[in-house]
Amino acid sequence: MRLKNNSQPATRRGGELGFTLVEVLVALTILVIGLLGVALMQVVSIQGNTFSREMAVATGLGQDMLEKLRTLQWTELNVDDALTAGDHPIGSDINRDLDGDTNPPFLAVAAGTANIIDERGFGAADAGRGPLLYTRTWTITDDQPATNMQTIEVTVLWREKGTTDRSVTISGVKVQE
Repeated sequence: MRLKNNSQPATRRGGELGFTLVEVLVALTILVIGLLGVALMQVVSIQGNTFSREMAVATGLGQDMLEKLRTLQWTELNVDDALTAGDHPIGSDINRDLDGDTNPPFLAVAAGTANIIDERGFGAADAGRGPLLYTRTWTITDDQPATNMQTIEVTVLWREKGTTDRSVTISGVKVQE
């Protein structure tokens, strides 16, 4: 006895087996659009991380300067030049070695906004130059917020990607000793 084979060859006419070229192209297009979205998110994430790193360095440099200024002497009889009222750095602040080893970092390497330092606090001309340069200035205001107190505002400025100026300002108060 012979069995009858009811199976038919697979064809597109009778059933939906397989994909057409148009369906494959549509699926690939959707996949590519999705992957481009993920790639764009990666780029934005990297840019955000870079900005965060630059902001953290600037904040650290500003905090470092504020702490250095807080350690300077300010009494009724003796006021350190770096704590005189007004904008700094000035001539007496330049190449001032606070730790006494005659090596950088110094309090300032130039006057005003020319006080450019790298990420480690060294001047731009030093061999230890980092990848990004920051300008560090400070302003002293006497008798603020009260008598026998000074407000110290340290501003750190840098240029992001060579085009956009960014800055961080850190404030503190010093009480007359």
